[in-house]
This record gives sequence, structure tokens and C-alpha cells, in this order.
Amino acid sequence: MSETRQYTVPADVLAAHLEGEAVLLNMDTKDYFRLNATAACVWKGLERGLDHQALVDELLKNFEVEPADAAGELDRLLDELEQRRLIVAAG
Repeated sequence: MSETRQYTVPADVLAAHLEGEAVLLNMDTKDYFRLNATAACVWKGLERGLDHQALVDELLKNFEVEPADAAGELDRLLDELEQRRLIVAAG
């Protein structure tokens, strides 16, 4: 995956940040999606417009994880969020 790939959050997706977690609601599909602390960290980065490498850097800064593992798990999460129409690849 390109390290500069960016995503946007559609206007119909709402997020509620809780203690170390987040809950997403796609208003179009009415689907809820709960994020654990790691995924919530990524979501906050997505809200700030961070690209792929910056999201990996956020994970490395906030969690004890190897760079390759962080990138792999990030890709898995981004794929799932995109499939659930909670994010859209920009460009």
C-alpha cells in the first residue's frame, strides 16, 4: 500500500469517542462499528487527515508494536473500514 494514500470520512459517518475506544455510526446503512483503543487511535488520525505512514507513526508512538506489524494491522483495519463504507480512499 502506498505510504501517502489518504482517506476521508464521509459526512454520513458519525463518531463518538469514549474512554480509549470509539463507536462509529454509518447514518446511511445504520450500522454501528466499535473500535478498540488501537483502532480508535487510527480513527483520530483519519479525522486529522493523516496519510498511511503518519498513521503507522501514530501507532508506533502510542503502542508497543513493531513497524511491520503496525503497517499490516493498519492495512487490515483500513480495508475493513472501507468495506463498511466508513472511510473512502481519497483521490
